[in-house]
Amino acid sequence: MARQERPVDPTAGPVQALAYELRKLRAEAGNPTYRQLARSAGYGATTLSEAAGGARLPTLEVLLAYVGACGGDPDEWRRRWHETAERMRPAEPVRQVAGEGGGDSERGGGVGPAGRDLPAVAPSGVRRPRRALPRPPRPRWVVPVVAVAAAIVTVVAVGTVVKLPDGGPTAPGTARCPSVPDGTAFTAVTYGGGAHVRDGAGRDEAVLTTIPPDCTVGFTGFCVGEKVYDNTGGMPDVRWFKVAGGGVVSSAVVHGNPPRDLRASDCRNGRPTSTSLELSVVTGAGRSGIVTLRATGRDLYVVGFATSVGDPGASGERTWRQVRLVDVREPTVGASVRLDALPGLSSRGPVVLVAAACLGGDSPTGLVRASQVRPDGPREPVPVTLDQRQQAEAAGSACRYPSRG
Repeated sequence: MARQERPVDPTAGPVQALAYELRKLRAEAGNPTYRQLARSAGYGATTLSEAAGGARLPTLEVLLAYVGACGGDPDEWRRRWHETAERMRPAEPVRQVAGEGGGDSERGGGVGPAGRDLPAVAPSGVRRPRRALPRPPRPRWVVPVVAVAAAIVTVVAVGTVVKLPDGGPTAPGTARCPSVPDGTAFTAVTYGGGAHVRDGAGRDEAVLTTIPPDCTVGFTGFCVGEKVYDNTGGMPDVRWFKVAGGGVVSSAVVHGNPPRDLRASDCRNGRPTSTSLELSVVTGAGRSGIVTLRATGRDLYVVGFATSVGDPGASGERTWRQVRLVDVREPTVGASVRLDALPGLSSRGPVVLVAAACLGGDSPTGLVRASQVRPDGPREPVPVTLDQRQQAEAAGSACRYPSRG
């Protein structure tokens, strides 16, 4: 049973009020668990839980990810976050008007001439003006010491700025897009609340910096890491793009893909690519037309299925149709999809069924397995081998991002 959240009092302060509203938004979204929210938010469950904990103000990026996963209005919540941050700013000290005295306003008393106490209110009920004591002259050594102290603070502050190698992203807190160095393998554009550059391919890895939204970022390659669900379509993706200058960014939080011929390389906290794939075609006993495709293998993360009609050995163009892109949640189980009827089964040519190992939408690995079913023997699927061109086309269709039609 999930642990209940500690109650938060919305009247206790601006941070608590914001946390209370975040919990309300989550409840209106059907009260999903924080693990469920983490799949689409791009942040860990603990980070999202703390955002609604009321102990401290979450970053704007975390809040927008939380809101986006709950289906909230990002513009409205961005405004709420800024209002909360403004309310948390310490009040400016009250300036004393000349001739009004400098007593402790919380206690109500002041100090009069010769050190005598003055009541805050005269016997007649009219507040008596306070006299300010003359300020003693400032020693001559104060100004140089203050200047030196300020210089030291400035040096220390500059020394703590995170600076990546030349060509890398800007330091945290800046709103400037990084430059795109020459020689990058590909580029992608950040969106939403921006993109965290992490030390390794996982959401629990340290954040090196954050790139603002609407920035074109240059990448030198990619690796395979923790699966992240993108904010636009909720599709899984295990690719992490290597930033020119150091660090990696999850493919799920940027728009763009590496070239098809670019292969994954190693990175911190990386994972292996798919190394094996098997396709089995099973028909339902006693029920004509129903076919189940099942893909199993080693290091499978996402599997795409596609079909085509016609003899795979025949020359000419083929048309591949995607059946479904499936998230592999249990590696030992693999992925499966059911077809109520095989497309084109009434035609003379065989129906070719394909499974392809993918790393996400539009990211085939090159592992493809195919079987064919002939019109005169739909219960007897036969494995077939596709040529290199057919494999590439079949994998491209099977791993295609579904939102593109």
